[in-house]
Amino acid sequence: MTAAYDVDPRLVQSVLGGHSRFACPFDDPPGYSILTENEALPDEAAVGLYLDKLKEAADNADALIKGAFRPEFFDFYGVDQKAAGSPEELCRRLIFDSFVLDLSNASVGACLSNRELLFGHFIECWWDRDWKVLSLYIC
Repeated sequence: MTAAYDVDPRLVQSVLGGHSRFACPFDDPPGYSILTENEALPDEAAVGLYLDKLKEAADNADALIKGAFRPEFFDFYGVDQKAAGSPEELCRRLIFDSFVLDLSNASVGACLSNRELLFGHFIECWWDRDWKVLSLYIC
C-alpha cells in the first residue's frame, strides 16, 4: 500500500524561495509530498532526495514545463483560450501546483496549472528519475 506524506513547507520554501513557476508551499491543500510503500515514514535520506529533485526542477522549471507541454492542450475545453491567447502563452504561464516524489523509483509527478487559464483543471506529468517524460494528460 502506498502512502503520501507532506513535506515540511519550510523545507520546500528553503529550496524554492519565491520561484514564480511553483505554487506556494504553504497553500492548502499541500502539494509537496513523498510517496512511500507500506505506509513507511520517509527518513532523512528520502527527504534529502526529495529536496534534491525539487532543486533540480526549480533550476530547470522552464525546460521541464516546455518538455511536458503539448500544443493540443490549448484545445482542451477547460482552457480559457481568450485569456491564454496561444499555446505558447499558456505554456509560459503554467506553474507547478504540486510536486511529488515516488520513492519506489525516484520518479517525480506534478500537476501543472494556472488558475487564470485552467481554473479547476491541470496537466498531470510524471518524469522518471532522469527527467524523461513518462506520462502526460490534461483533465
